[in-house]
Amino acid sequence: MLIIFQDEFNKSKGKPIKYMGKTLVMLDRFPLTGKVTKLKYRIISTNSEWRQGISLKTKGGFTFGGREEITESIGIWEDTAPREGEFVCRSQDKTIEVVNVWDTGNGVVESWYNGAAMWIEELPDGRRYHCNDGHFDDDFDDIVFEILYA
Repeated sequence: MLIIFQDEFNKSKGKPIKYMGKTLVMLDRFPLTGKVTKLKYRIISTNSEWRQGISLKTKGGFTFGGREEITESIGIWEDTAPREGEFVCRSQDKTIEVVNVWDTGNGVVESWYNGAAMWIEELPDGRRYHCNDGHFDDDFDDIVFEILYA
């Protein structure tokens, strides 16, 4: 099905939209339990001709595997990161902005246009994200991942 979620998000001025009984968003603000929170991510599946990833951003920094702190934002790519891992987030506002991203092969990180959208499944210990990339479809399986409290 040809669907241009970008047009719908433009009409709603970036606010969530309803589609086929689901609430779709461009990004999520994942709530943290404190200013320092231990979390884990899990890439469940990908199904796209394009390289898929997860973008995390906060007003603070991230530490992965006890390594040096990474400030403000990090990208987790399906082909270079482990399928799951733990990290610590230090956040001044106790939130992480979560966005699905992709690379069509030209090395550019892309998001938020054409068919891009995601719906969020609430879990007891976090959230599962079902994401659509820039293709004009509505399968929401281009990348499916979780952010969980560790």
